[in-house]
Amino acid sequence: MDKLFNSHWFVKIISFFIALMLFTMVNIDNMASQPGVLPSISPASYTLEDVELSVYYDEENYAITDKTEHVQVNLKGPQSSLTLFQLTRPSYEVFVDVRERGEGVHTLSVQHRNFPSDLSVSIVPQYVRVELQEKQTVSFPVQVDIINSNEVEEGYTVGTPIVSPLNVDVTAARSLVAEVHEVKAYVDVAGADRAIEETTPVRLYDEDGNELTLSVDPQVVDVKVPITSPNRTVPGKVTRTGELPDGVSINEIRIEPEELTVYGPRDVIDRMNVVEVGTLDLSQLTESQTIEMEVPIPPGVERVTPETVSVSVSISTEEEQEFTDIPVEIIGGRDGEDITFNGDETRELAITARGAEQLLARLTETDIQAFVDVSDLSTGEHEIEVQINGPPNIRFDSAETTIPIEIRSRIE
Repeated sequence: MDKLFNSHWFVKIISFFIALMLFTMVNIDNMASQPGVLPSISPASYTLEDVELSVYYDEENYAITDKTEHVQVNLKGPQSSLTLFQLTRPSYEVFVDVRERGEGVHTLSVQHRNFPSDLSVSIVPQYVRVELQEKQTVSFPVQVDIINSNEVEEGYTVGTPIVSPLNVDVTAARSLVAEVHEVKAYVDVAGADRAIEETTPVRLYDEDGNELTLSVDPQVVDVKVPITSPNRTVPGKVTRTGELPDGVSINEIRIEPEELTVYGPRDVIDRMNVVEVGTLDLSQLTESQTIEMEVPIPPGVERVTPETVSVSVSISTEEEQEFTDIPVEIIGGRDGEDITFNGDETRELAITARGAEQLLARLTETDIQAFVDVSDLSTGEHEIEVQINGPPNIRFDSAETTIPIEIRSRIE
């Protein structure tokens, strides 16, 4: 095809036929106007249906609330001109101009332009009504509707959406702005297991829920929907290392806040009873102080809140208090065995408690437990370490760190 259009002879032939057609059309009209050449020919007509009516108006201050959308254009004139018009379709226009008019209903004559000068133009209807109403701009808050909120990942919850900007401006004719009942943005959270951030278009609705098409600025808003993973609240715990300096005792170690929230898979957080918030080196404590600790995230956990805690350590001068006749318990014994303290059924120890004066003042014998664990021992005689338990922040020791025991198989 490109070779055909580039052919010199092809272009000449096409040009000849176009010239011949135009010559024939013009001369038919000339012959029709000369008596005796051809019989008299009546003017022809052509009708344009549903021609769009343009309205020129002050778009900055007014809005059109009612107008005639289309008109019919009737053309009359020489057949050659009508035929040429149909072939070339010039850029014609039918319009009304209300740029000098204010608010209200206006009846105007329809005007036209760019039709061939030898054609007569009539428009139906000749007069049309145009209603103008002053524009109004009103600010509306944006409501975020969450779609499929019950279809997030199991155990996750949907938080309160955050939208930016909070409001949008709607500009339209006063009566149309009055129809706006709410402005919404939609976010689908189906399958979500983390926060959603997206830019979404806003939609306008009337009181009956019908969507309105009006000018809105901005047309889109940014929405963030928090998606919270499963969580539980557990107490914080400080790990202690080292030994207190001589003569120093801990009154209290307090974590603020006392409880923290851990987030993560349900099977992980359900096994957690405490959160290790940090390590405290006792050997460095010489006075009461408050330490800020950044909470490490345990394995398998997504996050911990708060991210930091305050650890307050209250210390004082260490005091001593003696307790005599603390009974030694035997734990870990097996059925069919008799366990004695070198032949004695019971044994008591003298124990020294060291700590802050205020802690020792509340300490009683019932708060102290001395015991030996025989769960890993076989029958026979053993020298076993004595273990002592008691309230926190108090140190316990005894002159007797081990005691003899004997395990015998019971003879039935």
